[in-house]
Amino acid sequence: MKRLRGFDYKRPFFYMVTLKRLPELAAFSQISDEAPPASQNAHGRPRYLVENEITKAFARVIREFAVKWWGLWPIDCFVIMPDHIHLLIRIKDTGDQMPLGSYVYQLMKALAGEYWRLTGQAPQNAVQRTGAGTSKRLEQGKSVAGAASSAPPAPVFERAWHDWIVKKDGQLAAFTRYIRENPERAWLRRANRQYFGKVQKVSFLGREWFAYGNLAILDLPVLVAVKGHRATKPGTAEWNALVDSCARIGPGGAGVGTFMSPLEKECGNAIAKAGGKWVVLSPEGFHGRWHPPREKERFCAEGRMLFLSLWPPMERRPQNAELYQRCHEMGDVVAAGLW
Repeated sequence: MKRLRGFDYKRPFFYMVTLKRLPELAAFSQISDEAPPASQNAHGRPRYLVENEITKAFARVIREFAVKWWGLWPIDCFVIMPDHIHLLIRIKDTGDQMPLGSYVYQLMKALAGEYWRLTGQAPQNAVQRTGAGTSKRLEQGKSVAGAASSAPPAPVFERAWHDWIVKKDGQLAAFTRYIRENPERAWLRRANRQYFGKVQKVSFLGREWFAYGNLAILDLPVLVAVKGHRATKPGTAEWNALVDSCARIGPGGAGVGTFMSPLEKECGNAIAKAGGKWVVLSPEGFHGRWHPPREKERFCAEGRMLFLSLWPPMERRPQNAELYQRCHEMGDVVAAGLW
């Protein structure tokens, strides 16, 4: 993938890296058919994930990788999914460390070697390159255990691997949680397919909307418009009145809004505590691989959430002003139709 322009990828940050399996190859693991017992975590195995020989071999390679490359800290946070791998890579501040792409190239090569060894094949072909200067740097002896080989194995991963630089407060915990909860989210999506993966058109309040999630929510007897100005302060009469109305919704109803302002988010918390449901208005539409944000995925799987948008997905990301205008437009439609 295209790296962040002007950024020095040798800097000692955490990086969340995602490697995608080539589609024709064997699965790296499997998602559980049934919800596993909570005690499974006690044995050091991730819940909702069924390991195979590839999973175990890849885990060993990832855990031992930093032993061979002294510019890295040990890789402790990772998950091996059926068709991709997420991991947190942390570069050391040694002064002679390599850029992230060099380490990712070597890791992909090591994992590919294990894959072909386990599947009984050992094809050798063209080297996957991660950027200018990579091969030259590797020839200068950065490996301490012969990690660089002259005949790299055939590719196992797509060339377009993805990274995210973890440099803001709170991001490390969020990425760690995201990686560790990945199998559960995959299990939820598979166990509740009726609420995931299909965007439909629906008529609501006199408009045509794009919908994702549990359409039956629109048939509930109680639908409450949730529209709170972001300048509204906690404890004010406006704040308390809207939160109290949401707290009374209960399982037989849903709140409808963008849930973006502080007041609207507090209303969402009140709805959750009361066992209610949400209709979340999205200003960006739903592209082919769209799925709910991590914190909303469980509610979607439980049939408690529906996402609506008046707009199809865009080729570009809308500007903030455009997003705000869309949110206000949808909020006005809902407020006029439900109050």
